[in-house]
Amino acid sequence: MTTRNYRTVVLGNFDGIHRGHQQLIGLGRQIADQHGEELAVFTFYPQIQQVFDPTFCYLLSERQKLERFGQLQVDVVETVPFDEKIAVLSPEEFVRTILAEKLRARHVVVGFNYSFGHKGAGNPEMLQELGGHYGIQVTVMEPYDVNGEVVSSTVIRHALRDGSVEKANALLGYIYSIEGPVVKGNQIGRTIGFPTANIRPEKGILLPGNGVYAALTYVDGKVYPGILNIGMRPTIEHSVGINIEVNLFDFDADIYGQTIRTELHYFLRSEEKFKGLDGLKAQLQKDKEQTRKLFAEAGISQN
Repeated sequence: MTTRNYRTVVLGNFDGIHRGHQQLIGLGRQIADQHGEELAVFTFYPQIQQVFDPTFCYLLSERQKLERFGQLQVDVVETVPFDEKIAVLSPEEFVRTILAEKLRARHVVVGFNYSFGHKGAGNPEMLQELGGHYGIQVTVMEPYDVNGEVVSSTVIRHALRDGSVEKANALLGYIYSIEGPVVKGNQIGRTIGFPTANIRPEKGILLPGNGVYAALTYVDGKVYPGILNIGMRPTIEHSVGINIEVNLFDFDADIYGQTIRTELHYFLRSEEKFKGLDGLKAQLQKDKEQTRKLFAEAGISQN
């Protein structure tokens, strides 16, 4: 059996594939290339968090995760559901049946806080010890920090819920985005000169906190600056549920039914209720000017 039949396997949930995950996978790529092995990622979907918390939301959809794994030069992605069959495996059984037999691992890469086996009984030190019995060399990556803070999906999730998209983006290593088809809205924005595209995102994906954001939206291969609102639209009567709508600058095409992707670059302000549509229009004009200014200062090209 040639070394190409064996694998370097990176283990983790990879929710968001943030900068720490990127470093982990990059380390795996180096080891795989050094030994002439395939680079594989082994992960769970649904994750254990979703199994125990039905309200759990992901940072990326499965399709987006696969795209990012490809960009990071992962050869094989092995995704299995976290179910009872997996949950009851002892740490030793996990190493033997999953890593050695199923994945044909010769090298394994994990983060400093990785746990495995029944009730998370296994840790990186145990993995190194058990791996030695099956000819598996285990590399443990130390915590990865940005500006003195350890990067984690939990920290990123909190930042997004607080509307702190600039912090979240710095930890992710890319710009967080909302993606979905454009659906019919009440078209009130059109009456005040700020028509919006209403986005219906995939269920189970985390939405940032309510508020107004400076955004870039991708439509038919082109990029448009704009202002994105997430929230209840308090100025509009009879507005029900969370709405996600983006006003694209210098854009006037019919895109109902099309899937668009909107990146959240800056938090502009919290939602607020205005006395009427005139007050809302005046504030939206200020939001537009601020967005233009922020993108110009950051050197971001605008149409």
